[in-house]
Amino acid sequence: MKKHIILVLALFFSFTTIAQNTKEDNYKTGVKIVNEVNGDGASKGLEAAFKSVSPDMADYIIRYGFGEIYNRPGLDFKTKELLIIASLTTQANAKSQLKSHMKAALNLGVTPDEISETMILLSLYTGFPAANNGVFALKEVLDETNYATSSKINSTDQLIKNWELEGFAMPESIVASPTEDWLYVSNVNQNEKGYISRITKAGKVDNYKWVTGLNNPAGLVLYQDKLYVGDGKELHIIDVKKGKLINSFTSTDVVSLNDVVVSKTGQVFISDIAGGKIFTLENNKLIVWFQTPEIKHPNGIFIQDDNLIIADFGAELSLELTPDKYGSLYKVNLKDKTATMIKSGYQLGALDGLAVVKDGFLVTGGTVSDLFFINDNAKKLIGTFPKGLADISILGNTLYAPILFSNKIEAFSVPNNLVSSETIDDNWHRIKTKEEYLKLAADNFYGDKEGTSVATHDGQIFGVFGGKILTGTWDWKDAFFTRTSKIGDLDLGYDEIVIEVNATQMRLTLKQGKGATVVYDKKYGASFLIKSQNIKKGTKVQSKGAFLPLLNYKTFIDL
Repeated sequence: MKKHIILVLALFFSFTTIAQNTKEDNYKTGVKIVNEVNGDGASKGLEAAFKSVSPDMADYIIRYGFGEIYNRPGLDFKTKELLIIASLTTQANAKSQLKSHMKAALNLGVTPDEISETMILLSLYTGFPAANNGVFALKEVLDETNYATSSKINSTDQLIKNWELEGFAMPESIVASPTEDWLYVSNVNQNEKGYISRITKAGKVDNYKWVTGLNNPAGLVLYQDKLYVGDGKELHIIDVKKGKLINSFTSTDVVSLNDVVVSKTGQVFISDIAGGKIFTLENNKLIVWFQTPEIKHPNGIFIQDDNLIIADFGAELSLELTPDKYGSLYKVNLKDKTATMIKSGYQLGALDGLAVVKDGFLVTGGTVSDLFFINDNAKKLIGTFPKGLADISILGNTLYAPILFSNKIEAFSVPNNLVSSETIDDNWHRIKTKEEYLKLAADNFYGDKEGTSVATHDGQIFGVFGGKILTGTWDWKDAFFTRTSKIGDLDLGYDEIVIEVNATQMRLTLKQGKGATVVYDKKYGASFLIKSQNIKKGTKVQSKGAFLPLLNYKTFIDL
């Protein structure tokens, strides 16, 4: 009998402890959800509001309302807020709660148009008076919050908007030239003929209709002065130097081509979002390269290391996807074609654009228009954009974002911890003529932690490396940069060098591309003082963005 009493008491205290722990866990979960839905510090505000009247009510709302009911699976937070808004609209005396939940919905990324459409639908079931009251409550909320249809970026990530440009027709994709000042934008243009726009990296229009006569162009990639365009049943190739369409390819297996990417070896991959396939261009023919039932609608694609990264739109091609049908991220090995789901990218939403960055990549989509940072171990919401964030591009420390349904492009400065580092090799451009070198590389400062140098437009070379002076001359022979130079007292002699550049670096390979390779970073705004017997004292060589004064350098012997 004694043993039975002890057992009953043990079970009682055990269940009591479990119940207490569950209660505390639900409260912590509720606090987290309240702050996520309503903004940081919202849980403290809720506790303070009820403190003098009914602190138990605040505990009940947070622990049970949010920690248990709101936290149930099956519906995402945005859908839940729209349902709550619909319910409160039918209650004539709940205006303050209605406005509060409208603000919460906007905070989560729900757009005013989506709330307005909810009111219009409600009018059929609750009558126009209630729906009208809901619309006017929304207007008050928008006025009170100074809401604007612009991007909402998490402040901790420090994405800074540089500019935005309107005037496009459903911009789907954007790509930045690694060597020129151009951005290329595909315009779907819905039921009319699509086209490609060309603008500058500062957000100035060169030509909205730079290349016309396309269908509904989507994905873009730039490779060796050729712009590849996924356009319905066709893959187009545009010569960017001439601004002309030079070739198109199709296949009876194609349904709707979307994104395009090119490997380091020049192999072209194209996603067929409607057909569920990845194509490659081989001997001027589109052939199926990869297909699996697991990836229903491959959308955005990118290459990272030896893998093709695929953003799956979802189980259905519908903007009304339920959470159980959201798309995930996958990587496919380029050699053996084995496919692996990236766990941190599981069912993110209707996924679209991809861009490789340091230690991971950015992906667009989510449940509305989210921008996520993803790697093998974690995911992080960077920001929420106006509806229609599509196929992004990142070059250097600038992110270019097409907003499909707002008909505009936005450009952001990216923090150093997200700056692109994996894609640099894909953007190398071989310089083969003196004229091209003068245009792309001459008068630019390049270097590393050891020092910096410049090759001027008039054939001079000078710089400082390891505290020693570099001097010399340069010219061109066949497809090679020729150099005769010395550093300090060391004569470097004559060499013929392969020169490659991208937007931020120069790569030199000695002995006509058969010798050692060195990579230098472009030094923006760099300058140093120097004096040379070959150049008149006090003259200036104009560099892009800087002047190089040719005066006494403090370590020089005055000549």
